[in-house]
Amino acid sequence: MNDPLPPLPTGTPSRASIDGILDGRIGDADALQRAAAALGQSGAGPFRCDLQGGRFSLLPVDTQLPPGFDAAAQARFLDALQAVVAAAQPGSVETNLRSRMVYAEQVAETLFVVRGTAIEPLTRVRPRTVDDAPSPPATGGGLPGVRRRDVLLVAPLVLLLGALLAYHQGYVDRLLAARAETLRQELGPFVELLALQPAREWGNYRIVVQRGARYPATPQALAERKQQANSLEAAAACDVVGSGGELFVQLRDQDGKWLAETRCTVRALLGEPPAVVLAELPGHRSAAVVQLSLRSGREPQ
Repeated sequence: MNDPLPPLPTGTPSRASIDGILDGRIGDADALQRAAAALGQSGAGPFRCDLQGGRFSLLPVDTQLPPGFDAAAQARFLDALQAVVAAAQPGSVETNLRSRMVYAEQVAETLFVVRGTAIEPLTRVRPRTVDDAPSPPATGGGLPGVRRRDVLLVAPLVLLLGALLAYHQGYVDRLLAARAETLRQELGPFVELLALQPAREWGNYRIVVQRGARYPATPQALAERKQQANSLEAAAACDVVGSGGELFVQLRDQDGKWLAETRCTVRALLGEPPAVVLAELPGHRSAAVVQLSLRSGREPQ
């Protein structure tokens, strides 16, 4: 006969941490943004939500949680995490998120598992050991057994390797990204229907998509606008705006070469008052144009 599971600790842990990542395909982008914001306000610290090419990834900004992660904060965190999963396309979410909460005599280690459309915390409770003591602060001393001469010889190689890694992963492009206000806006078939407000934030471009000067706010205005369309593409843009459908926000260089894109829905613009639609693109030093498109500009692999 199996031993009964130990009860979960009560009260507020002395320390708590969370790490890992949760990602999946975007189902409802607006609900996803709201859930990510609620997650950051639950008491578990801020979370970063990246949207790229119809997918999203969510990860904690800091693995060490702020003090006060009590039972109420834990419940808010789990509710917000469930809302994130609900905003994703069913069956697309994968995660290795895990947390550790250290109490006076026990440690609760939790792995968050997605089952269907729900996320379930699987918690193991064990006695606290000396290994659970907080790490001592760094003393700033040298590494034992490593001579200063060896460090001076290796340091340039480490710097070169770091520079190559940063280059290949796009960090250099993000650091030297063109200023957002210099980007030329090309709205294509969405001209006057939608408007863009690009800004640069931590090496990325944060694009606000909002209503344009001639956004059709009523079914009658939408029908008139579509009737005036002089191409199938312009008519299709009316359908996207009127139904709150999907479009692509793209980044291109001066010669029109595709650099990056993200897919977003404009459903949030349908309400009164309208909400804003947020799209995020990676910064690039060659960026010159931000544009809207009905179809992907990514070349097939």
